[in-house]
Amino acid sequence: MLTRTLEEHRTAVTRALAPIPPLTVLVGDAAGATLVEPLVAAAPLPAHDVAAFDGYALRVADLSAAGTLPVAHDVSFADRGPRHHLAGTAARVASGMPVPTGADAVVPLASTDGGVARVAVHAPVAPGSGIRRAGADAEAGRSLVPAGRRLGGRELALAASLGHPRLTVRPVPRVVVLATGGELVDPGAGRAGVPEATGHLIAVAARNAGAHAFRVGPVPDDRPTLRTAIEDQLVRADLLIVTGGLSDGGQDTVVSVLSDLGAVDDVALTFTPGPHHAFAMLGEEGARQVPTIALPGSPVAAALAFEAYVRPALRQMCGFTEVIRPGVRAHLSRGWQSPAGVTQAVPVRLGLDAAGAVTATPACEPGDVTLASLGDADGIAWVDAATTEVRSGQVLRCTVWDD
Repeated sequence: MLTRTLEEHRTAVTRALAPIPPLTVLVGDAAGATLVEPLVAAAPLPAHDVAAFDGYALRVADLSAAGTLPVAHDVSFADRGPRHHLAGTAARVASGMPVPTGADAVVPLASTDGGVARVAVHAPVAPGSGIRRAGADAEAGRSLVPAGRRLGGRELALAASLGHPRLTVRPVPRVVVLATGGELVDPGAGRAGVPEATGHLIAVAARNAGAHAFRVGPVPDDRPTLRTAIEDQLVRADLLIVTGGLSDGGQDTVVSVLSDLGAVDDVALTFTPGPHHAFAMLGEEGARQVPTIALPGSPVAAALAFEAYVRPALRQMCGFTEVIRPGVRAHLSRGWQSPAGVTQAVPVRLGLDAAGAVTATPACEPGDVTLASLGDADGIAWVDAATTEVRSGQVLRCTVWDD
């Protein structure tokens, strides 16, 4: 078994979880993926002055005292003729349509009688009203979406508005979370056992990090069954995460099964809670290999390890440029003893003191982290391996949970 610091293990895992090669896909298929090249407006958006609403384009100076004008035509994209405004007339125009050159206002339908041959305007009209100018959304050359951004509805709307039918993206990784343990049962299964919780937790954490996550299990940890389950998932997984099966008991077979399928690092991690971890590359050398992370079966240990080293590596795999959660430096409300030579993760509740400084209060006893305390916490305080005594008032780096 290898002994690694948290930093050494994070580096090894991050190096192996390379970003997925880019693909060019239809805009409608790009949701959730990360953009490879920045999205830049090559031309103003909109490209022309357009009507802000349905109404009539006109020149304000042409309105007579009676406020009526003949209607010359309807503005239409189907019209291939010149788009110049006829002086002394009005033109019917729909929202978003180009305003004919020479018109200086668009009057909303509600301010007119809706005439077809001739229109009466019932409200004052100011030059420039009812027109969205060229470049109102974005001027030419403006970077609208940076590379590395996860594409949601707003970003895809911008791409579509710019006329992009396709985008080059890094596809969303497929993460399979496989929970193992002969004692585990699905909640509500109707038979005795320990309800499986860790797989649910890690699948959601992977999804929140930007991946497509699929939970499998619970799977008994006898060697043939576990090996078959893992081999079945390698076809669809870009990353496999196995939870449980890392204890020293004879029934815990994860490391030996992984060793049958590829190269494995069996790791004693200088990290608490949950020091036993493993990392493997499964598949034959020279063929497609699937990175595989084995986490402790305890939901608490698995959650904190995921935050410590899996999440940043997974976000790199997704193609994000920002892989680290936002953090703060917080003053601790009380102290505690921390194990020597071990990085300690402690769930904390964050707040502000009377002076406006950020404070952190442990959500549990630091040496006995509970699942309930994870739900009660706003973030994680990290105690480095060189610290054995944490003092009240000491400032620690804290990760902020933002999902």
